[in-house]
Amino acid sequence: MDSGSPPVDIISTLSDCLLVLIISFLPFKDALKTSMLSKRWRYLYREVRNISFRESEMVTFAGNHIDQYYQRAQLVAYMVGWVDNFTGGVIESFELCLSNSYSFEQSVTRLIEFAVSKNVKHLILDLSERSWRVRDDAVALERGLIQVPESFYKLTTLVTLKLFGCRFNPSRLANPGSVKILCFRWIRLENISALIAKAPFLETLIMKNCWEVGLEAITGFNDRVRKIVFKNCVFSVEKSTLDVPNIQIFKYFGNVHHFEFVSAIRGMDEAYLDFGEASDYNVGTGAQLCTLLYHLRSARTFTVCPYLLQVIQESEDSVRLKERMETRQLVLKSALEPNEFIGIRFMINSCPYLETLSFQMVDPRLIDMMVPQFDPEAYWVDNISHKCLKRTLKKVEVWSFSGGTYELHVLKYLIRYGRVLERVDLYLPIGLDEDQMHSARAAADTVGTEFEAASSNLNISLH
Repeated sequence: MDSGSPPVDIISTLSDCLLVLIISFLPFKDALKTSMLSKRWRYLYREVRNISFRESEMVTFAGNHIDQYYQRAQLVAYMVGWVDNFTGGVIESFELCLSNSYSFEQSVTRLIEFAVSKNVKHLILDLSERSWRVRDDAVALERGLIQVPESFYKLTTLVTLKLFGCRFNPSRLANPGSVKILCFRWIRLENISALIAKAPFLETLIMKNCWEVGLEAITGFNDRVRKIVFKNCVFSVEKSTLDVPNIQIFKYFGNVHHFEFVSAIRGMDEAYLDFGEASDYNVGTGAQLCTLLYHLRSARTFTVCPYLLQVIQESEDSVRLKERMETRQLVLKSALEPNEFIGIRFMINSCPYLETLSFQMVDPRLIDMMVPQFDPEAYWVDNISHKCLKRTLKKVEVWSFSGGTYELHVLKYLIRYGRVLERVDLYLPIGLDEDQMHSARAAADTVGTEFEAASSNLNISLH
């Protein structure tokens, strides 16, 4: 190339159609700024295919309620004016995040109808309130939530649907056959099974803080499902039957719900069971959770909570799962209280291929009926060496380490019998005062200098 020749403006040689495609990949607020580049770019942003209106980017929440209302009103007027001047064709995605939406119901309905009219593929409607913290906050205001417009139910192009803080009837969505991702928060889902049954390409299902969830079953018709997450939901059915042989991720947070898997799952990436809200124990709960572990046993990473560690001892076999788990990384959320000791050993003994064992220290959540029938001071002294301690366990982590008596008992046991153990990492919690810091460091020194180690390659670190 002749260094003296003028530079070629390649961008200017592209057609408007290509330029619109390019700026559609930009964040929406950056795409709007392209209108200032030149006369040619002035109106191109009106044809972008990815539209995102986020209240958090345009409203200052530091002011009083009146100021915030007027800011929202200006934002809503801007959004409606923007879609009225839209000159493009179909759109790929449309996102609307707006609190206090009931004050602008007519305009919000207009925005949703616009997205529907443009055959949107990825639709995100977040009309939840910033003040909501628990599910009951939304339930109390359910009648005031905006109902999605009638035109919404005729939408046939959806690939992603995320609905937060509104009212909608899942069974009325006429043809969701292309949907791959469903995500719901702060919403009633009585007829969710009817929607899932019409979505053969569904891959991801997420529900958080939802109520009246009528999930009776996910059948083999949905064999593409890879990820399921439930968090703090209330089910209207006693049991949910899941035929999801290809699932990779299953996460559950909340009170115990009966999931019945049709068959065991192979090759999972992650399972997460946290019944943190549960406090009561019913006869049979231990066996029920043991069955759930059995069906999720192929997960390479598995996280369980203190409640499971306590009630699992009431299962038919309190020593190990009837089939070995494939887990390589086991995360135990625990207070390392005696009530949990049998469950901790149960989990370690069920994972013969375990490579990393992590303890995430939490506040005690003790169930009265789970009273230990042994001497907790002597429990970890017995020489019960599990397979993973002899062959595979290379790393132990303790998060929020404080150096408590039972923490040290467990660590002493793992170090004493962990023949191939390479690392023990102790992580101090944030916010310790000087005395607490000194005590934790002294306990860590004890671990590093006084505990007999079976492995000659062990490195103990305090973080």
